[in-house]
Amino acid sequence: MGDTILQKVATLLKRTFRSIDYVCRIGGDEFAIIMVEMTSDLKYTIEEKIEAVNETLSKEVDGVPAVSLSVGVAFSDRDNAEDDIFKDADKALYYIKEHGRHGCKIF
Repeated sequence: MGDTILQKVATLLKRTFRSIDYVCRIGGDEFAIIMVEMTSDLKYTIEEKIEAVNETLSKEVDGVPAVSLSVGVAFSDRDNAEDDIFKDADKALYYIKEHGRHGCKIF
């Protein structure tokens, strides 16, 4: 069932994000999306995309249980960068995980 869920998530992410973006599984149940030509002033588009994916995933379909995404985001043009972009995105992710999951936090 885990593989089926991972495939469903990957398919939804690829459909939801642009064809010029890179959807990558980086291990276990973690994915990274590298968005080209994206700046922090367009952060609402990412929040909307994650909300749409979570809405779809929140329903059990064909025996695949409901799941949700917890997402951490960091932009290359972010203010007050603490570490590299991946570490900052990871910090945002853990904030979401510690505060109820099922959502998106921007560093």
